[in-house]
Amino acid sequence: VNTKFLAAAVGNWLEWYDFGVYAAVPEILGDHFFPSSDASVQIMQSFLAFAAGYVTRPLGGVIIGIIGDRIGRKCALWTSMLLMMCPTFLIGCLPTYAQVGYLSTVGLVLLRLLQGVAIGGEYVSALVFSMEHAPSEQKTASGALMSVSVALGSFTGFGVVSLLRHLLSEEAMRAIGWRISFWLGLLVGLVGLFLRSRVTEPQEYVQAREVGALERHPLLEILQKHLVEVLLMVGVQAITPAAWYQNFIWMLQLFEGILSHQAPIAGASELNSVMQLAPSTLVVAIALCRSDFGFRRSVRLGMLGLALCSGPGYWLVSRRKLWAAFLAQLLFALCAGLVAWGNPFLMHSSFPVHVRVLAMGLSYNLAAAIFGGPTPYVCSQLLVHGGDLAPAVWLLVMSCLSLTSMWALQRRQERKEQSYSQGVLPLQIGV
Repeated sequence: VNTKFLAAAVGNWLEWYDFGVYAAVPEILGDHFFPSSDASVQIMQSFLAFAAGYVTRPLGGVIIGIIGDRIGRKCALWTSMLLMMCPTFLIGCLPTYAQVGYLSTVGLVLLRLLQGVAIGGEYVSALVFSMEHAPSEQKTASGALMSVSVALGSFTGFGVVSLLRHLLSEEAMRAIGWRISFWLGLLVGLVGLFLRSRVTEPQEYVQAREVGALERHPLLEILQKHLVEVLLMVGVQAITPAAWYQNFIWMLQLFEGILSHQAPIAGASELNSVMQLAPSTLVVAIALCRSDFGFRRSVRLGMLGLALCSGPGYWLVSRRKLWAAFLAQLLFALCAGLVAWGNPFLMHSSFPVHVRVLAMGLSYNLAAAIFGGPTPYVCSQLLVHGGDLAPAVWLLVMSCLSLTSMWALQRRQERKEQSYSQGVLPLQIGV
């Protein structure tokens, strides 16, 4: 952990801080920006606007990925930070539906779309930047620890909202408290811009540029030579956004019982905020105790664990007891931590340096758009129409899809490596 790592991590913190705040106040946003007298309908409409931010994530992955591969990793980090700061602040300034009608709804969705562009390039740019700066024996740990900033951002978002709810009355929280939550993101963004102005390009990228290995048209290069790997990686990444949003973001709605018309689980809101740090705690523990823990084995074990724990975990939550909710989230957290340890370097090692940011951006953000964004809405519908255990089906399907895709990707990589060794394919820099 150094200045370069912190410069990359603070952008992820801001990205997920905003998502944590949004997910912590869906009933307030639904009431302010959507017309309906039914609170559960407003919450689902709020989650649809939440999903809108994922629609433009692949576009952001392409735009910022091209910047990162052609112009530089540092420029990509600056671009994504600026695109994230402004919409986050402006969401807190929007007039409500009662004031301007559907213009408020349109404004919220447009700002979420802009955030999606920024987020589409932020996470993968930060991952690539930190891992290319890290020594070869520390790349897995560097990428894994970068995911800690994601959890810290989400935790801080939920924590700030929880603190404001305790400090302010319900009326004050609905009037101004939720706006303050979004405005605070501007301060973090300014710190991030300062840190990112003081770092240099990774040596691995500089060397590729000096030998003329960079592509003038990286998107065309990917479509011609790496399309199958990108599509398989989309399947591999499906579990990452889906499991996180289902088990640690959307789960708050299940605890509060609004959608299922049940009494809230006492203390579960605070539990959910704390348990968002549990996967990161496992990542840090692995980094301290055994940084050579195999990244592929870790990801595979985590995916298998999520598949096996999906049913038992949601059965525990259906007991509507705090201890049962704790055990359920602990199971999910342990499995998610194993995925988080190896997943960043799994992406990093699958693509060469001259198309790495763009290829990773496409893979991760297509998975987030297709599987992550709809997760809160899909789980809400499963809960309303299928009962407390129904959301487990979504988690099981996502886990099986990722496991199957990972197996297919590894088989393809092994065949490529065999072709390289036999001279059938030219060895690519950075693989």
